[in-house]
Order: sequence, then C-alpha cells, then structure tokens
Amino acid sequence: MAYLDGIAVLDIETSGLSPDRCAILSIGIVSYRERLNEFYREYYPFDGAEVVEESMKINGLDIDRIKRDPINDPKNAVEDVRAFLQNSGCNVTAGQNPSFDRNFVNAYAERYGIDFRLPIWMLDMHSVCMAYMLERGIDIPRKQGVGLFLSGDKILEFVGLGAEPKPHNALNGARYEFEALCRLIYGKSVLPQFSTLPLPERLRK
Repeated sequence: MAYLDGIAVLDIETSGLSPDRCAILSIGIVSYRERLNEFYREYYPFDGAEVVEESMKINGLDIDRIKRDPINDPKNAVEDVRAFLQNSGCNVTAGQNPSFDRNFVNAYAERYGIDFRLPIWMLDMHSVCMAYMLERGIDIPRKQGVGLFLSGDKILEFVGLGAEPKPHNALNGARYEFEALCRLIYGKSVLPQFSTLPLPERLRK
C-alpha cells in the first residue's frame, strides 16, 4: 500500500527566510510506500550564513550544538534529499509551504554546484485543505485586515491533530503534514503516532 505515492513530505528548518543568505539547519522527510520511510538530519551553517533571531526561536535549534563533522556538512544537504527521494521512489515534494523548502534545496544545489533541482510542481497542503473546504461549503478562517487565513496550525486543527508542538522540528513537521494530507485526501489516519487522535467525522470516507 502506498499513500501519497511518488510524493514525499519535506520540511526544512533554516536560519532565516532568504535562500541565498541563510542556512539549512535541519531536514525532515516522510514518505509511505509499502512502509513508512523517514529521514532527519541537522547541518551546521555555511561560513557567513545569515542568522535571524526570530527564525531560531521558531526552530529551537542551537547552532553551536550542531556537530561539525562530515555527516553534518552543509554540502551534504542536497545529496541527502536526492538520495531519499530516489530510494523511496518519489519525485514530488509536499508540505504546508513547499516552495520555501524547494527554494532552499535548490539554492544549496546552486551554491555547491550540484546537478539537482527539485521541480516546480508540488503538493501544497494549504491548497488541498482550502479546496476541500470550498467544495463542501465549509467556512474558511479569516483574519481581520487580511482576509482568508488558513494557517498550518488551523489546518492541523481542522483534521483533528491540534496545533503542532513548538519549537518546530523538521521531522515532526513533516509527520504532521503527511498525516494531515492523508486525512484530507484518503479520509483516514495513516501514521501510528497519530492513531490516538480521532479523525473528525466530516473527513471520513
């Protein structure tokens, strides 16, 4: 059995928002084809990387505690993503904001001269959930002065998972997003760690 066949949920924690100036600090990936496949690794920042305090509060990582050894070398980040996708039979990535993660991977590929790029087609959890709600006439959350505002935590709450624990961890984030997509698309809970969180009746198929 495969869920999101050919698609891996990719979540990346970074030292800031700019793919050109900021560093990838951790990568979490989840796919499911016959069995659950997961990957997590932390990377020390490249020399001169910009570090934004607000981003560090979100991910809770301490750069000084990330091991500076060959396995955590930032040069490995792109190859680690490529190897996981190849080994799990995936060529499309997914997530709440997958273009953010894609842009960082592709910027690193450019930085280190690696002949690999994540493609522009992706599965966006935000769009999947919004389409689900629109089709069924479910009110989409709004934020005053902004309009429609369907955040990641709002989606997780909608599918019965509750807000993701903070600070944000890349593997945990990938797990939550994978489970949320499965609940929206298949109408069932897939990952064992979420089996105690009931699937809302409106999602059942």
